[in-house]
Amino acid sequence: MSLQPRWSVLMTRMPPTASTRFRPPTPVGQWLARPRMNALLDRVAMRRLSLIHAPAGFGKSTLAAQWVAELERRGSQVVWFSLDSDDNHTLWFLSHLLECLQRAHPELDQSVFQILEERPEDAERHVIPLIINVVNNAPSRCVVVLDDWHVIDDSRTRDVLARLLEVSGDKLGFLVTSRSTSGLPLTSLRVHDQVVEVAPEILRFDERESRQFLVDVKGLSLSGMELTELHTTTEGWIAALQLTSLSLKENSDVTALIGNLASRQHGISDYLAENVLDLLDPKLRRFLLLTSVLTRINAEIATLLTGEANAEQRLEQVLYGDLFLQRLDDSGVWFRYHHLFGDFLKQRLKRDYPDKVGELHSLAAHWFHDQGMLSPAVDHAILAGEDAFAADVVEEQSLRLVEHSQMATLLALVAKLPDSELRVRPWLQLAIAWAYCLLHFPDDAFSSLELLATAAEADRTLTAADRFRLSHESLVVRECVAMYQDRVSDDHRLKDEVLEESERLHPWTVSVAANVVTFFEIHRGRGPEADRLQRWAQQYHRQVVGSFSEVYGECFAGLIAFHNLDIALAQHHWENAFRTACERSGRQSHAAKLSLGLVGKLLYHRGEVDRAEELFEEALQLGQRAGVVDFMFPVYESLAYIRIRRGDADGAWDIIEKGEQAGLSLQLTRLWDRMVATKERLGFEARRPSLPLDATGREKANIEGELLRYDLSHLLHTEDPAAVATIRPQAEALLVELQKQGNHFQSLRDQILLAAVLEVNGLTEAADEMLREVLPDCEAAGIPQPLVEGGRPIQRIVSRLIDSPESWHPRTRTLDWMRKLFPTHAALEEEPSAADPEAGRTFARPDEIDRFATLAPKPKSLSEREREILHLVDAGYTNREIAERLFIGRNTVKWYLRKLYRTLGVSTRDDCVRRAKSLKVLP
Repeated sequence: MSLQPRWSVLMTRMPPTASTRFRPPTPVGQWLARPRMNALLDRVAMRRLSLIHAPAGFGKSTLAAQWVAELERRGSQVVWFSLDSDDNHTLWFLSHLLECLQRAHPELDQSVFQILEERPEDAERHVIPLIINVVNNAPSRCVVVLDDWHVIDDSRTRDVLARLLEVSGDKLGFLVTSRSTSGLPLTSLRVHDQVVEVAPEILRFDERESRQFLVDVKGLSLSGMELTELHTTTEGWIAALQLTSLSLKENSDVTALIGNLASRQHGISDYLAENVLDLLDPKLRRFLLLTSVLTRINAEIATLLTGEANAEQRLEQVLYGDLFLQRLDDSGVWFRYHHLFGDFLKQRLKRDYPDKVGELHSLAAHWFHDQGMLSPAVDHAILAGEDAFAADVVEEQSLRLVEHSQMATLLALVAKLPDSELRVRPWLQLAIAWAYCLLHFPDDAFSSLELLATAAEADRTLTAADRFRLSHESLVVRECVAMYQDRVSDDHRLKDEVLEESERLHPWTVSVAANVVTFFEIHRGRGPEADRLQRWAQQYHRQVVGSFSEVYGECFAGLIAFHNLDIALAQHHWENAFRTACERSGRQSHAAKLSLGLVGKLLYHRGEVDRAEELFEEALQLGQRAGVVDFMFPVYESLAYIRIRRGDADGAWDIIEKGEQAGLSLQLTRLWDRMVATKERLGFEARRPSLPLDATGREKANIEGELLRYDLSHLLHTEDPAAVATIRPQAEALLVELQKQGNHFQSLRDQILLAAVLEVNGLTEAADEMLREVLPDCEAAGIPQPLVEGGRPIQRIVSRLIDSPESWHPRTRTLDWMRKLFPTHAALEEEPSAADPEAGRTFARPDEIDRFATLAPKPKSLSEREREILHLVDAGYTNREIAERLFIGRNTVKWYLRKLYRTLGVSTRDDCVRRAKSLKVLP
């Protein structure tokens, strides 16, 4: 059977869902006025959580829907979210919550959803702050209704709501309906008077409301005694009263009905439902039973399941017959049965039509598949016993989901499938392997590849072309994992067997393979070959729908240019990578933040430190999955340099520790070694790394380079001429090797470091010669920061070279650039470091010229983050409370405050607030 849904050319974000989930149920007639319930609204409007909890049939959703209208009338923005079992998957809960919130806050654009796909293991850490920030910046309060919270038993999803309630503040409230109080942080909310509870004893009808419902709303003619007896027997249970009204419409013997109810201690609802159902027209009863397998119903699928051509009129009949059908949209297209009645209908269906249940689920599965709604299609297929079709539904879209960077959606759908189907499907295992690879879970990726090989060997339906593609894509996945593990493969099959056979493979495969080979070529010292390869690969990058491979290609092309000190070309590639990521994956996507880190690297080395710092902070949100090691270096290393020069030694330490942790947890030895060398250079205590015993020749060379940088950094703080004499030839050999490899930028940085070491150890003539070789390159490339990083030793050398140009005959342009960079060379200040007693001060004292400012003037306005912190300081929050509220570290808060002090020219929190208000920065 061919599986070609009419939406196959399109893709929706995770997960496919009906918009009806974001609409409250609407009444057929008018709501029953309940003044005593509305009296609670004043408290609801001010609390973080309002909880309506009671068993089924107590009118929880109805009351919540009534309150929606009243809260909107009072000025709140209210959004509705009906939960179902899929929301036990945390990422799908967050996706639906975001989709719901978009209706009130469209500034939560589509790029936020990409975070869920690319960070499935900790997406809430990034999504919750975005939600809180957007809501807090809105003019009015937002209330989110979570209907049927009792279906959520996943601890992680419960923790998400608990965290939202903890940090929601005054601008965000939740109105929750549930059959229980489980999974809610009620204790802490009660302590802080932040919860309103509507329990069953409050929710049930009182006698006046029962009378009003049965007589005024339902139009029954009952005596006062009969009304009292019905209310007493049903105990004001709303569902029982509704069923009673339906029974009495067909059979007016009130006395007999009351007698039957009174004789039943349990099962009143079952008795009433049975009674109501038996009194219905047989065709109508059959319609109800056959459609009960659906959680949401429209006329098209109802016709499919029942065979009734007039399904639309039948649904209207059910609706206006008060048969527990709820309308879910204003146009009357989608409906659902009340849970209590729906559960009863399902039980009766199994009794009356046991052979039809599987067939009905099968019809529903194929219908939802044709509509492009993957999750319900899979659910119904499994309930129908059609495991193979469920797997077909996922498999046919699996590689497309990967290409769209919807890895988390794919894995969530895969989790629904039985293991017996997963093990025999090589194409599905290939997609799963890709998902794990791109999410940086190498062990899981390799496990999927092993299952793929076993399944492919046993599958006799695969053609030779299929086997070719599976084997070659498997090779690309393996080598892609190697790239992420910072291993340069000595196996050239990727180039010889994949790129040379590009016409036989999918553009996605060729695009990724070209990027992996580019990485390998860069680290083989074959920069020109890597550059040629990226130029060739552009034709494949542009055929891929998602941005992942093209962004990586641009990032690698920019890295090659940066190594060659072609800063303008690097800027072109990295800014283009960012633009492509934003246009095709969104501003919040992994690809966008990855490219931001590289743009930050470029700005940092050009001396635009303030702007670079903002970009590094944003790129840091990627955590340990910030691409290949070469993309991680600048975020951790450069940000640590910035922090230490700001006088924030604690902040610098925290950043390096994060980099070290990433290196250790991901087994990225080169990253870990670079972080240790950075610690040593900044004056922190650090133990010299050792060379791994199992390192390959190329890995050994890379690691030895990092060890040499550590040793040079150590000699910056310890005068040891003998050690310098030993290490100098090794350092000079490293410079030659880097030049041969085409990494002129790293060679330049290392040469500056060596010059500083020579200066510290009294070898001034050699230091001068070493530095003047690279000064023209720094000036021509427009990258002053490597010199600034050199600190006081480099300043001393530059000062001598400025004062004696006749000794080295620089170009006038180079000399002018040096004077501008170091205008205070005649009065050198101490370089801050972690060991410096003045490490707590800023880069320059107030009476000194801030060298950064000469290169990049401070922004005229404060950043959004600075304004947020100012508002919280003004509100009296401590640094710890600000950190928890904004999901940042306490040291980061301290750094922002110091930056605000410098910007506003103050030295205390109170002065900072007063100054901000005087400048109209704060209201």
